[in-house]
Amino acid sequence: MSERLRFNTAQAADFADCHVDTIRRACETGHLHGGQRTKNGRWSIRRECLEAWLDGATCEHQAVAA
Repeated sequence: MSERLRFNTAQAADFADCHVDTIRRACETGHLHGGQRTKNGRWSIRRECLEAWLDGATCEHQAVAA
């Protein structure tokens, strides 16, 4: 069984054991690296980015984008 590599906000919130609004706000402010295909679209969050955010670190994708 392969592990999920990308999460939407609800899945990320479940994984991180926090509220979905916390994940959404973190993505909107840039604290959590995520992407949207369209403005106001669904967030797509890589597992490694979520894990880095939970550890208080910057993920490698966010470091490149900065």
